[in-house]
Amino acid sequence: MKIENWNGNKIRFVDVDGEWWAVAKDVATALGYAQTQNMLKHVPKRYLISSILHGMNAKSSLISEFGIYKAVFSSHKPDAEAFQEWVFNVIKELRQSAGLEVFDLLDKEHQKRAMHRLSSALKQPDRTDMIKANTIANKAVSNKHGYSKMVKKGDMTTDALKDREAILNDTVELMVLKDKYNLNLSVSQIIYDQVGGNANQTA
Repeated sequence: MKIENWNGNKIRFVDVDGEWWAVAKDVATALGYAQTQNMLKHVPKRYLISSILHGMNAKSSLISEFGIYKAVFSSHKPDAEAFQEWVFNVIKELRQSAGLEVFDLLDKEHQKRAMHRLSSALKQPDRTDMIKANTIANKAVSNKHGYSKMVKKGDMTTDALKDREAILNDTVELMVLKDKYNLNLSVSQIIYDQVGGNANQTA
């Protein structure tokens, strides 16, 4: 467990299988909620777990990093955005100290949402569409960052992963529009041109 301080509020973070989760009660207090449950009703259950903390008998609710961001967006506290940035920086430092990738957790969540958007919007979605979208994004990022060949997402730097999120979003939206209006265009060529890379494949 790590204890960090934000504006006089102590926030306890617990390492759960390599990911840092915060004690929900601490987060609720920092965001100005009188009752923790009032905050948790805005957070999907998949971002919450229960655990018995060291030195305590009763179970405490823990909230994941992405769950904290969900809670922040529902808070009316004026400095909620500042709290969000603080959480990001704290967890970034905790991840780095443990040798973990900074954007690993958020990147997985982002890709899941992007693939859901693609599969739900296409007329006849297929697994190859998901592969195509990710391949185009990976190649575009590789081109932008000067790699001689396509780099897999797991081997990308933090800056490359940041760029990949926006590029994947653009790729998905173009694929959806192409499918919806039967457009005669190359998604890969448009994306590669946009990031300044040279396309060696079409899609």
